[in-house]
This record gives sequence, C-alpha cells and structure tokens, in this order.
Amino acid sequence: MHSIGKYEIIRRLGRGGMGTVYKGLLPAIDKVVAIKLLQPNELLEDIVGLEQLEAIFAFEARTMAAFNQPFLVTAHDFDRDQQGRPFFVMDYICNNLGEMIGETYILEQPSRIIRAEKVVQYGSQILRALDFLHHNRIVHRDIKPQNILVTDEDTIKICDFGMALVQGVSFSGPDTMQVGSPYYTPPEQRTDPQRVDGRADLYSTGVLLYRMLTGQLPGMQSFSLSLVNQRYDESWDSFFARALKWRPEERFQSAGEMLATLRQLSLGPPTASAACAVVEHRERATTLRAEPVNVCRSRARELFAVNALFRPLEPICNRLVEEAEVVRDQATGLIWKRRASRFPVSFVDAHRYVEQLNEEAAHGLTRWRVPTVNELLSLLADGDVHIFPDHPELPVHWFWSCDRHGKHESWYVNLDMGFAGVQDMNCLNHVRAVADDRP
Repeated sequence: MHSIGKYEIIRRLGRGGMGTVYKGLLPAIDKVVAIKLLQPNELLEDIVGLEQLEAIFAFEARTMAAFNQPFLVTAHDFDRDQQGRPFFVMDYICNNLGEMIGETYILEQPSRIIRAEKVVQYGSQILRALDFLHHNRIVHRDIKPQNILVTDEDTIKICDFGMALVQGVSFSGPDTMQVGSPYYTPPEQRTDPQRVDGRADLYSTGVLLYRMLTGQLPGMQSFSLSLVNQRYDESWDSFFARALKWRPEERFQSAGEMLATLRQLSLGPPTASAACAVVEHRERATTLRAEPVNVCRSRARELFAVNALFRPLEPICNRLVEEAEVVRDQATGLIWKRRASRFPVSFVDAHRYVEQLNEEAAHGLTRWRVPTVNELLSLLADGDVHIFPDHPELPVHWFWSCDRHGKHESWYVNLDMGFAGVQDMNCLNHVRAVADDRP
C-alpha cells in the first residue's frame, strides 16, 4: 500500500481488531498525519458485520471531529480509500503513556514509575478532558495508558473513541463482547457496558494514576501508598480508596470533584538515591561506547547495559565540573554542552545541529556529536540532571541518541523517567551535544 486517498503512506504504526493506524503525509503541504483505516479482523467482521463496523467507525470519527478541547485528539478529515474503505485523519503524536511506562500485553508485569509531580500534571489534564466529555454526555469507556498520547510540549491528549458511549448511544457487538480493557475496566462496565456513566472513566483513571505512581496495578485489598513511600500521606490512600470503589455511588461523582481532590494532595520531599552516595575515586575515566549502532530491542539490552524496562543496570557515579558553557564529567571523560538545542528537532536535524556547532567551533570545540544511548544514560547517576540549564518553558528531558533502530526509527533517552526508548525519526526531541575530553 502506497497511499490512502490523497495521503501517502510512510509506514504502519499499529493495528487493532477494528482498524490500522498509519503514519501518512499530505504531499501538497508536507504535513505528517496519523490515519486510521477501517480494516477489521475476520472474526470481528463475522461477529458484528461490516455494515455495523462502518457505522461504528463513522460514529467515532464524528465524535472526535466535534471536539474543541486541548486534551483530546480531534479528527480533521474523513474519506474512503481506493478500495472504498473509510478512514479518518488525526494529528500525528509520537508518544503515548503505554510506551513511556513500558506496559506490555502482559499487564501484570511491572512498568516504569513516573515521578509524582508529573503524575499530578498528567492526571489533572486527563480529568479536565473527562470533565469536558462527561459534560457533553460522552463516556470514553477505554481509558488506559495506550490511549493517552503525550505531545512534544509534554501535555496529554486522549484518543481512540471507538468504544465511546455518546449521549447514551453507542454501537456494540454481541452481549458477550468486552467493552474496555482488562484491569482498567470497572465492574459495572463488565456486566452492563451500555448503562455506565462518567464514573466508569473515573475508575479507569484511578487505576491509571496508581499504575504511573507505583509501576503496579492496584491490588484488590489495599491501595496504601503511605506504607511504601514516605512522599505520600494518608490522604493519598483515601484518594485511591475512593477512586477505586467497586460501587459507582461510592466513588468520586464527577471528574471535577476528582480533579479538585487530586490537586489538594500534598507530597513529601523526594527521597535521595543512594546509588552513588559513596563515590569511588578513579584515576582513569570509565569509557563509554561512542560509535553509533543500528540495533533492535532484543540485542539492545546487552549493548546498552539496561534492564527489562531499559533502565541502566549500574549507574555511573558522575564527577561533574561546571564551566561557563560546558560540563565536564571526570567519571566518563565526556564534555557536555550545558544548553540543549533551543527547540526539539527530528533525528536528521539533530545531526545538522551538531554539524553547525562544529562549523562554529562552539565553545572552542570542533568535535561535537550526538551522544550514544550509553552516554546519555550516564547522566542518570542520581536521577537529577538539573545541573544543565535549559529553557524554563520547555520540558527538555527527551534527547536523541545517535543510535538507530532499523530504517525508520532511532533510539532516544527520556531523562525525566530514566529510560531508553524508540521513536520515529520524524519525532521531535532535543539534542544534548557531547564531545570527548581530549586535547
């Protein structure tokens, strides 16, 4: 497949039971977009019927096209491809919470933890979006990490309204068909999905927030954060105990009420990492890989020296020396440019950026380069990279590495959450230029 209607196809992004999402290009204006094409699997088509599936698909597109809210994905175009299959077009957004926390199809496996301040930020935006949806009598019915996109500006957008209940109306299959996702779906939605209200979304949001804070799904008997982390007091326990009540009438009764309570929760000081509490003096620097590679996930773990969540197995105990425009790490023999690129750029433009630094002999050096994953991960010694001053209005925590992942993707490092991940080369990340500390 080379095109869908007037859009050129760059590659497939993902496939579900009902459709496939592609990364596409509108050639006339070089606009990159996401395209959702109705391509149901055979079993679903046999059970529901193609006519009904097309009605569901058009229903989703109309619902999304009507949105005018900053934390919701909107549909911009609707048409049929050369084979007569319907599709709709959305903004292309690189990140989603599922990828960021590393949640797999085995939901019981631990996921990455997001720091509490960020969880409150994301949670507030999710609840503001749900407040808008519920006011307009729309129940999403499938709030989960993969349906929460994260923009380059570090704000969230809820997507995938294929299961939404709009003004009491939805299209659905047989009574035995599950609406929602395991563990995130409240009890009443499993038994009678056509009669749920906004409180079902609030239950799912409670599961999502707990997952982000702890890396675990909430247990069936206890949700006590205060017993395992001193940052949280008993008000956090009360918040989750109420959010995750099985009976809807015992939960928060509106997204606005849940949002107000979330914003009132207080946090204790973060606990310092003890990983580098004792710094061993070494005369010789630790040598990190500097040459770029093209490596798949299965081989990357050993090469990057990371665990299953792609976090460093052993932190580097940095010995950082600050200068006016650079930071020298005596532990690794690397020189880091103090300021990252002013704006996020594509992978190709990341290399153009360092070429320009070398042409200008920035800070007296002509050997600047895009760092490897191993070099970027060395900045995670104590979980604090605030020694580098960046633009105060931008979340300068996502950086390109020089390492590739196949033809269309490259590795990047999320210093905010402390992991290496893969993104499309057209995604936008900042550049933290590095050079070797040698004459």
